[in-house]
Amino acid sequence: MAFEEADIDINEGTDSHIRLTGVPFHFSPDERSLYTGADGSVGAVQRAGWLGLKTEPFKGWLSAQTISTASAHGARYLFEVKRNFHNPLQDGEWLWFPASRVPL
Repeated sequence: MAFEEADIDINEGTDSHIRLTGVPFHFSPDERSLYTGADGSVGAVQRAGWLGLKTEPFKGWLSAQTISTASAHGARYLFEVKRNFHNPLQDGEWLWFPASRVPL
């Protein structure tokens, strides 16, 4: 399976900034679910999906807060790393981040 490649910028929330070039990536969003509040109000909640980067672990990858991608054909995305129920993990040659896409 061929994955889209992009230049990746990773922000750890500090002054450090990590840039990776030509990295295959894949984002799998989770489904929306209905939420009923204590007052009876109902809303839809978009749960975090998984953003995968096919790269070796790098210093600070576990503390990533935002990840932006810029592909060669101009598509740009910004992801916020979520740690409510899951933490970033390594699976073989992939680094997986629980993430939600943020509008640019």
